[in-house]
Amino acid sequence: MKLIRIVPSLLIKSQNLCKGKNFDNHVYVGDVFNALKIFSEKRAHEIILMDIDARKNNTSINIDLIKKIRKEIFIPLCVGGGINDIETASKIINEGVEKIIINASTPKSLDLISLIANKFGSQSATLSIDVVKNDDQYFIYSHSTKKKNFIDIKVFLQSYVNRGAGEVILTAVHKEGTGLGYDIDLYKIVENAVSIPIIASGGAQNLESIIELFDKTNLSAAAVGNSFIYFGSRKAVLINYPSKEEINKIMEKYENH
Repeated sequence: MKLIRIVPSLLIKSQNLCKGKNFDNHVYVGDVFNALKIFSEKRAHEIILMDIDARKNNTSINIDLIKKIRKEIFIPLCVGGGINDIETASKIINEGVEKIIINASTPKSLDLISLIANKFGSQSATLSIDVVKNDDQYFIYSHSTKKKNFIDIKVFLQSYVNRGAGEVILTAVHKEGTGLGYDIDLYKIVENAVSIPIIASGGAQNLESIIELFDKTNLSAAAVGNSFIYFGSRKAVLINYPSKEEINKIMEKYENH
C-alpha cells in the first residue's frame, strides 16, 4: 500500500518566492506567504520550504518568517536553509515546524541528523541529497561549492539512516526546473535501498509526471516546484495544486499496491 504524498516545494531568496532551473538563474515570482496560504487552503499534504541563499550568506532561514507562517498556516512544514547546528534546528522546531532539512553537503551533516533525531525523533530529521548525472553515473552535487562527488548512493543513504534520518528528499539537479519529468532511472536505483520514505524532486511537468513516478517506482512521495507555481507555456504565475478529487483518485489507485 502506498501512502501517497504530493508536496509543493518552495524556494525563497531574501524571503521572497523564487524559481530557477538546474539550481541556477533564480528569479522572483511573488510573495511566499501568499503562496503558502494558497497551498494551505488547498490542503496540500505538506510543504517543503527552502532558503536557497542562507548558506551562501552564512545565515539560516529567518525565524521571524517561520513565526509568521506558523500563525496562519496549519499544514506540516519541512524547512531548510543554512541550518548548521542543533540550536538553530531547535528554535525552528519550537516554532511548530515538523521537519528540519539538512543537506548532505552541510558540514557535519551526519552528526547534525543524529542530534536532531535524538532530540526530536527521526520524523523530524530530513536529509536532502542533490545529485547530477554525467555519463550515466550519479554524483552528489553541492550548490554552494559547485563540487561533484561520485558516490554509491545506496551506501550513502544507508549511512544517514543509521544515524537517524527519517526521510530523504532526493533531487535530480539536471531535471530541476525543466519540466521534463522525474529521473525514473535514479529512483529505480534507490527505491528499495532504505526503509525510510524517499521524496522524488526535480522535473515534474504535470500530474501525469507524478503518476508516472508512482507507476514506475516504489516511491510514494513527489515534490513539485515549477508546475505548482507556473501555468501555461508563457509561465504565468498561478499557484495551483491538484483538486481533492484528483488527489483522492490517485490515492485510491495505489491504496492496494
